[in-house]
Amino acid sequence: MEPTTVTTIVLVIFGVVVLALSIYNLFGDWQPQVRQVSREDSVEAEYQAAVRELRKAIRQYERGH
Repeated sequence: MEPTTVTTIVLVIFGVVVLALSIYNLFGDWQPQVRQVSREDSVEAEYQAAVRELRKAIRQYERGH
């Protein structure tokens, strides 16, 4: 199947968009921003601690029987 005019136009537009985004990202505003620890990070740490405790309790329970 040979490429048609529409396919060529779509691919050219796609290429221009990709190039424009890459140039924007390359030469865009690079102001440093302070990253704050969000509450979600601490919640994730609490989840991980709870999972570790649960696994520990399961191992202890399995050893008891």
